[in-house]
Amino acid sequence: MDAEVLKLDESSPERKRPFPVTLLTVLVLSITIIHLVRLINAVTWWSFLSTLPGKPPEYLAITGLIGFISGSILLWGLWTGKSFIPLLTRLMTIIYLGLQWYEKVQSIRAGNTFENWPFAALATSFGLIFVIWVFSQPATKVYFGDMHE
Repeated sequence: MDAEVLKLDESSPERKRPFPVTLLTVLVLSITIIHLVRLINAVTWWSFLSTLPGKPPEYLAITGLIGFISGSILLWGLWTGKSFIPLLTRLMTIIYLGLQWYEKVQSIRAGNTFENWPFAALATSFGLIFVIWVFSQPATKVYFGDMHE
């Protein structure tokens, strides 16, 4: 009977999602929901947003859609443990944080103040360090198919 249980376990290996990957997935889910809300609000309030100075509703809708689609891909890959996700997540983190800072710089050029830059710098640093840390964990490497230690 023990041989049957062992054989059954070997034929259907269950990979357990490491806790740091679960935390990263929750973070990505939060950002993805924010982008979905951005898209929905841009479409819902299109005529009102068109009358305001600043970002046009087209920009808000497109960035909301791109953020929602890319976030959904990352969510799916993180949850299922796809092997390409560690590289894609690192790249998307750099792109996302870079675009956030680009928007901040454009806002300053438009005459707005940026008084909370220390917090923004700290949050950016934390985000980068967290993603690097998650993918450096041995259990995470095994979960995504990197068996080398």
